[in-house]
Parts: sequence; structure tokens; C-alpha cells
Amino acid sequence: MILRSVDGIIRMLDADYIENDDIQKRVCGVCIDSRKVVEGNLYIPLKGANNNGHEFVQQAIQKGAAATLWNKDEPFPPENITVILVEDTLKALQQLASVYRRQLSMKVVGITGSNGKTSTKDILAGMLSQRYVTQKTLGNYNNEIGVPLTLLSMSENTQVAVIEMGMENLNEIDFLAKMVCPDIAIITNVGTAHLENLKTQENIAKAKLEITHGLAPFGMLIYNGDQKLLRDAVTKEAISGDIRIKTFGEQEENDFYLSYVKQTENGITFAVNEEEARFTMDMLGKHQAVNAIGALIAARALQLSDMDIQFGLNTIEKTGMRNELMRANKALILNDSYKSNPQSSAAALETLASFEVPYKLAVLADMLDLGENSDMLHYQLGKQTADYELAEVLTYGDMGAYIAQGALNQGVKRVQHFADKAKLIAYLLPYRNKECMILIKGSRSMKMDEVVDALIQE
Repeated sequence: MILRSVDGIIRMLDADYIENDDIQKRVCGVCIDSRKVVEGNLYIPLKGANNNGHEFVQQAIQKGAAATLWNKDEPFPPENITVILVEDTLKALQQLASVYRRQLSMKVVGITGSNGKTSTKDILAGMLSQRYVTQKTLGNYNNEIGVPLTLLSMSENTQVAVIEMGMENLNEIDFLAKMVCPDIAIITNVGTAHLENLKTQENIAKAKLEITHGLAPFGMLIYNGDQKLLRDAVTKEAISGDIRIKTFGEQEENDFYLSYVKQTENGITFAVNEEEARFTMDMLGKHQAVNAIGALIAARALQLSDMDIQFGLNTIEKTGMRNELMRANKALILNDSYKSNPQSSAAALETLASFEVPYKLAVLADMLDLGENSDMLHYQLGKQTADYELAEVLTYGDMGAYIAQGALNQGVKRVQHFADKAKLIAYLLPYRNKECMILIKGSRSMKMDEVVDALIQE
């Protein structure tokens, strides 16, 4: 994490300050939550819709903050700590991260995409950690606050960082990419998430490609070449001629393609480009094998051997609620409750179908942020469920009713819609004593992890 004197922080921000304390004191890390401040932190109070961090500065001081940023228009700056005056504490956080990034000699891999970016991040970090001191984005710290906090958490001896970047609108990835300055950029895919804001998938593809705006000279762009939409966007984008471009996916016309895949309860075995080498990893779904190929290209570009890569695949630290296979008595639970959209739902259904289990249930909740066509996209997902030989389709939420209707209209025989989560849980509980497999899928705010928790509790 960032380790500088208070004076050094002032210089990095080119800021004014009120010297109430020793400015040669060391700052060790930053914190935006006064409750989580530890000795030596720089406290950065942010103003949100419901809270103003400036109001909690005394709590941060009591916990040992070394200094605090302070908006110039905020009254009553504290008198018992060095106060660094800035126009906007969020912009100062971002500037501090940008300057710190440029002071570090590490290589950076930036990852974005509608689906799979967190899994790809976890896979690649596992690979790179076999040879390099590697750090990655924790959880989903991938926005205008999370990315600078991630950068400022990097230690000076970090050799490679894997940074996830998310977006909801145009120009957001552009801003983050110019802060992160990746040496390698990976775009996992383009889906329908954020259609509500961006209106078309072409705009989503354009937004994802903003990651190239921060690419280092002679950097590398790795993207999913299975998607014509993304290929066309890359063709239209004026990408610098010194950027190397590699594609991956299931189709053979890609530079790296999935030539073999086998799914078992214990994970996936896959191969690339008809090569003899077989890679195995403890993750589920063909889509994860495709994600792993994107990571593999980056790992090879950073001089990892196939042996390094396989060892890394054995040690992936996975982020939770994404394709987790869990057991509840006799039942298998496929927990994919972190997020949902049409593409990730189809991938989850395909994963469910790949298991040889006699009785399969799909529990599908609302997919959010899909814009004005949300009802039709839910209805189409319902129709898709007929392709996967499911014993039952259970739906939850306002939009879930459209999934149920689509499934019924396509001929799925056992379909039930639930408006009450407690009733859904009560219906599912007896299945713990049946040899079956249950997919739980929904957008994060639907809190479908509550259904998972209820099923796995003894």
C-alpha cells in the first residue's frame, strides 16, 4: 500500500494544507470509512447521497489517522491533525492513485467486459502469482472509487497487478484506463448489461474499447473474437498501430480458440489450438474455459510457461457467488447469484446442462438494468430454458414472471413463479433430500444468495 510522508502526499496532490501536526509523519494506506481507519492511514472523507465523510473525521483521528483530506468548502476542519485542502476529495483520491500508479514499476493487466471479468481476473492472478508478486482487484472494487483504492493498495514490490474496470456509461472506462495505464487489456465480451443507460450494444462495445485509450505504448489488446459486434468495433476504433491485438473464443478463426473441453463435478479440462497440453481448473462451465484462454494469452505474453499456468489454475482464489458448486445434503447447488443478464444466464444454464444429474431445476430471478426491452429479454430467456432438459423452472421477481411465461409458451411442463422469496425457499427445502441439481441465478439486488444460504444451512 502507499507509504509516503504527509508532505509527500501534499506534493503528489500539489495541495494547500493546514499544518496541525508533523508533516514528516508517515502515511500508510488510505481509508474512506472512518470506522475502518487503522494507525497511520490517510483519511479521505467522501460526500455521498446520504453521508458526508467530513462529519466523521474525529472518529478517524481517534483511530490513528495520520492526516486527512478536506474539501475547501467544508466548514470546521479539525485542529488536531494535518489537513490537506482540496477542491474535491473524490478527485483528489483519483489524482493520488494516478500519480502513485506512475511511481510504480509494475506491469498492469486491465480487464473489462459485460460478463466474466471477475472470473478472468481471478484466473489470471492465480497464473501470474506463480512467477511474480501479484495483486488484484479485491471483490468488485472496479468503479471510480474502487479502482483508485485498488491502485493505492498496491505495495511497492508488486510486480504485476490485475485491475478490473467496470462501467455504466460512456467515458467511464476511458477515465479509469488513463488512471490505470494497463500494459495489457482484456475485453471478455459485450452483453446487454447497461442497455438502460447506453441504449445499444454497439454503444456498449464502444464503451468497453475505451480501455485501449490508456494502453501503454507497444501494449496488447486481447478480446473475445467470437462476437462480430466486438470485432466490428475494434475495426472502427482508431487503435494505435503499435498495439498488438489477439483474439480468443470458441471459433477457430480466433488467434486462440477452445479446441477441447470436458466438464465434471470437480472442474473443467480444456485445450487451446489443438495443442497437446491439457489444462484443468476447479471452475464450472465452458464459458470459464473461454475466460481462461483470455487469461492464458496474457500470461504467456508475460513469459509464463504452461507449467506455471497449470500451477496457477490449481491455486485460483475465486470471488464468491459466481458459479460456486455447493452441496446441500443430497442436492447440488450451482450458486451464480452475484449478477445476472441474458448472456450470463445462458452460460449458467449451459453449465447446469453439462452435469449428468437426473433432476435439474433452474431458479431464475430478475435481471436488472436491461432498459426498455427488459420484459422481452426476460421472456426470451424463459423460452431458452426449453433447450436444456430442465425438470422444473422456478422464477422470482417482477420480471421473473416474463421468464415463466416464456418457458410455458415454449413447452416447459413444470414452471412456477414466486412473488414471495420465503415461499420459494419453502418450496425448495425438500429438494435437499433429493438427488438433484439446482441453479440459483439473479441480479445482485435480488439477494438470491439468501435462497442459497437457506438451502445449505444444516
